[in-house]
Amino acid sequence: MSFFEKHIFFPKRFGIAPYFWLVFLIPTIYSLFPLNSWFDWLFILLLVIFLKAYRDGYEVHKFLTWDVFLQLLIACLFGIFQKNGYLFIFVAWEIGSLPVTKRLFYHYLTGYYVSVMISLGAMLWTTRFTHSSSYINVGITIIAAIITPLAAKSVGESYRRIYRLNQQNKRLEAVVRQNERDRIARDLHDHLGQAFSIISLKAELAEKLIAIDSRQATNELHDIAETSRKNLSLVRGIVSNLQERTIAQTMLEEEKNLVLTNIQLHSVGEELAEKWPTNIQHTVSAVIKEAITNMIRHSKASIAMIDFTENIDTYFITIQDNGQGFTQLKSTGYGISGMKERIQTEKGQLTITGTQGVKIVISLPKENEHD
Repeated sequence: MSFFEKHIFFPKRFGIAPYFWLVFLIPTIYSLFPLNSWFDWLFILLLVIFLKAYRDGYEVHKFLTWDVFLQLLIACLFGIFQKNGYLFIFVAWEIGSLPVTKRLFYHYLTGYYVSVMISLGAMLWTTRFTHSSSYINVGITIIAAIITPLAAKSVGESYRRIYRLNQQNKRLEAVVRQNERDRIARDLHDHLGQAFSIISLKAELAEKLIAIDSRQATNELHDIAETSRKNLSLVRGIVSNLQERTIAQTMLEEEKNLVLTNIQLHSVGEELAEKWPTNIQHTVSAVIKEAITNMIRHSKASIAMIDFTENIDTYFITIQDNGQGFTQLKSTGYGISGMKERIQTEKGQLTITGTQGVKIVISLPKENEHD
C-alpha cells in the first residue's frame, strides 16, 4: 500500500462519495481568504488537520476516538472564531455512519452536541441579535444539529443491514453450491472409486494368471492396471478438492460466533474470493477461522474487518480488528505459527502487527493455484 493510499486517499470501498462531500468545504475555504495575518494561516493549518482526521475517520482503528474528537475541536474553533459551522456537517455524518457500538456512538454524539452548543453559544454572544429572524435561524440550526447525526445513523444502519443481508445471501448460495459438490463427491467416491479399485485388482490378477500367454497380452493388461490406478488417484484428488472448505462457508460460520460475542463483522470482496481456486480457499478459510478464534478470546474488539483483493499475480487477504492489540509478538503465540505454516505451504507470506488492534496481511501467489 502506497503512502497516498494509506494517508491521503479515502478507502476504495467507499467509492467517490467521500470526495463529493468535500465540495461543501468550498464556503469554509472561501471565508478564510484573503490570508492577511498569521491568524488566517493558522485556520488554514487547522483545516488541513481536520481533513486528515476526517479521512482517517473512515477507517476503524485504535485512535478513531481521537480522530472524532479532534474534528469536533477544530469545528468548534471555526464556529467560535470564524462564525462558521459547516465543519459540523462532516462530523455529524461521520459519527452517524461509523460502524461502532451503541455505547461509543452515544459518547461521540454527546461530544458532538456539547461542541455544537459551545460553538453556537459563542456565536450568539458575539453577534447580539438585533432582528427576530436571527432567532428563527438559530432555531433551525439547533434542530438541524440534533437531527443530522441521528439521520446519518439511521441511513448507515440501513445500508449496513442491506449489505449484511446481501452478503448472507451470497454465502448461503455458495453453501448450497458446495453441498451439491459434496453430493457429487460422494457419488464419485461410492461408484467410480469402487469401480476403478475392482478394475485394478482384476487386471493385476489377470496379469499373473495369463503369464503363459503372449507377451503382448501381458503388456496390455499391465497398461490396464496402470491406467486404472492413475484414474483412481485422479478421482480421489477430485473428491478431495470438492470437499475442501470454502471461504463463504467459513464466513457464514464465523459471523455467528462473532455475533455471540458482540463483534460486528464487515467484509469486502467476498464475491471475488468465491472464484479463487479450492486450495487457496481452503488455506485462507483455516487462517480466518484461527484469526477469529484469537479475536474472540483475546482482542476485546467490537469490529472485525476482512478484505479480499487480488492483482494479476497475487491474492491478498487482510484481517483486522479494533481491539487492544499487543505490544510483544511471540512467534508461536495466538496460533501464529500454525497460520504461517499454512500460508507457507502455498508459498505465501503472512505478516501480523498489533499496535492498533491486530492486523494480519496475507499474500498468496497465483502461480501456486490448482483446481
